[in-house]
Amino acid sequence: MIYQILAGYFNDNDADELANEPVFKSILEKSALASQPTLSRFFNRMDTDTLNQFNEIIKELRKLAYGIKKPEMVLLDIDSTLLNTYGRQEGEGFNFHYSAHGYHPLLCYDGLTGDLLKAQLRDGTVYTSNGVVDFMKPLLDEYQQIYPDIALYLRGDSGFATPDLFKQWETNSVSYTIRLKANQNLYKLASH
Repeated sequence: MIYQILAGYFNDNDADELANEPVFKSILEKSALASQPTLSRFFNRMDTDTLNQFNEIIKELRKLAYGIKKPEMVLLDIDSTLLNTYGRQEGEGFNFHYSAHGYHPLLCYDGLTGDLLKAQLRDGTVYTSNGVVDFMKPLLDEYQQIYPDIALYLRGDSGFATPDLFKQWETNSVSYTIRLKANQNLYKLASH
């Protein structure tokens, strides 16, 4: 599946066409690759444990990459997005911000490289900042314990403007930029 995506095939239906692709079979040393039904069964049995394992894979890949060339700075760019769903799926919900049904995952990228650092699948109805402090804690701990010489900087949009997140980063002496929604208090401060 990873090679399929790297090659630009994002639809699981492409798996049937690629199941006998000679280059992929050679790289993976397999006589045949997973078919579309096999991938569907794999995706359908995913649970929280599976998603946690994916985050561990990302963490291990980060260790390998940093072993080759460790960055001087990481821009932790937090965001959420809508993953549209079709039909009734467990955990999907109507998201009023996007005016659509889907999941509302929480994501953290390195804003300088575009590398995905962490992801968490969430119910479609949750607000952007819901659970962000708990989501970021393991990543913050990892960088401070394993990579203390990498400068961290946090960036997020106005949906993440919560006192608990500010406190988390200030307590750990990490700089951040969070966009604030325009409001009367800001207008008053700006006019002085």
